[in-house]
Amino acid sequence: MNNKYLSNMLIITLFFCSVLDAQCRRGETLRVSNGIETKEVECREATRLIYNEDYWPYSIEDEREDRCPQLASSAQQYYSTNSWELSANAYSELINLRCDEWNSDWVNPNDVYLYWAVALEYLGQYDKAEAALVQGLEELPENIDLIKRLAYAYKKQDKIDEMIIEYERLMDMGVEDTTSLRDLASAYGQQGRTDEQVSVLKKILVFDPNNSAIQSELARAYEESGDDPLEIFKDRYENNTDNVSYATEYADKLIANGELDEAIDVLKNTLDYNRNNNMIYMKLGKVYGENSNFEDAIDIFEDLFELDRDNYRVAILISENNIQIDDFESAYDWANKALKISKNNAETLSHMGNLYYKAMQLCRTDNFSRSDKIIASLAYNYFLKAEKKGNSKYFKQKNWLEDNDDVLFGYTDWFMLNPEVQATGKVKAAGRCYDWANESLPKQSDW
Repeated sequence: MNNKYLSNMLIITLFFCSVLDAQCRRGETLRVSNGIETKEVECREATRLIYNEDYWPYSIEDEREDRCPQLASSAQQYYSTNSWELSANAYSELINLRCDEWNSDWVNPNDVYLYWAVALEYLGQYDKAEAALVQGLEELPENIDLIKRLAYAYKKQDKIDEMIIEYERLMDMGVEDTTSLRDLASAYGQQGRTDEQVSVLKKILVFDPNNSAIQSELARAYEESGDDPLEIFKDRYENNTDNVSYATEYADKLIANGELDEAIDVLKNTLDYNRNNNMIYMKLGKVYGENSNFEDAIDIFEDLFELDRDNYRVAILISENNIQIDDFESAYDWANKALKISKNNAETLSHMGNLYYKAMQLCRTDNFSRSDKIIASLAYNYFLKAEKKGNSKYFKQKNWLEDNDDVLFGYTDWFMLNPEVQATGKVKAAGRCYDWANESLPKQSDW
């Protein structure tokens, strides 16, 4: 045995002695390995194995070499198969061994903390997910995914203040993430911090300008703050002029502001793209009526009736607008269509009563002619029929007729009729003002 070999053995022995002295005390255990097997034995036995059987102290580096590849593979497999508990345990061991510091080709430190936290979230252990993410951010303070998950963990635990801090950190980092910033805006809203809520929603619209949900939230935030959100609805509509929902919502806001002409323009423009959309016809017709454009309202409602010929309410609307321009002949024809379609339901009976009442008030003489009384009585009879079916919409008109019973056709009026008319058992209004009224008033039992 040459001197060089003896020298090397001495160095190795001294090294192991120093290591052993540093790591092993009497009564303690030590992990040792011979490259084939690894044992954890009492200190004295460890000493014997090291000196006599070619074992050496098993270091953390050795353990990482042995276990990190297997743990990384298992953790990934468990995660991909939704075995959340096994996955969480594997990632926990990876972190305890600091496999994230061992070999980035095997263990990506950006993924370990994230997947560990997600596995814990699936287990409903948001407090543990929080702890894992806080630990991860100590190592990776700029990791956006970890910050998002931490904010989410806080959200699930109702730690709103903490959640806001994390989302604010994302915003300060210039992150353009709609979901995260929307959560931040919502949290501001819950805390009554409307100005900050509006600011965040505006930031989202900078990089996501056509996001209708954010536009709606911004409009609501404006309303809650007392500001006018009209511009928000306008921008959204002008970017999507064929969108029925955006157009009608913008039109509603214009109507609420008293800007009826502008609302009409919006609805007319949208109608060009949506010729078969009943809702637009209905809304446009009603705005025309509210703006006293009764003839335009009639035209729109007649177009709508062509699309929906079984809709008695459309017929009533056409009739009502004809009443507004004193065209009682057309109003009467449409009211009769409504009665036929609805089979004389309470709403159409009530409308016919009002049509007769309006005509009587327009045409009556100071002393109430026979025809005035006939029309007034027809109105009253329809009000009674509607009331029996549960509709008292025109109760004021009905009460007026009752309080002024001399305007109703009665026994004295019947007695004054020509015997030939009496013989028919009914009487009909006459005169130019009522020439459209084809309905006769039947004789009452007490006449």
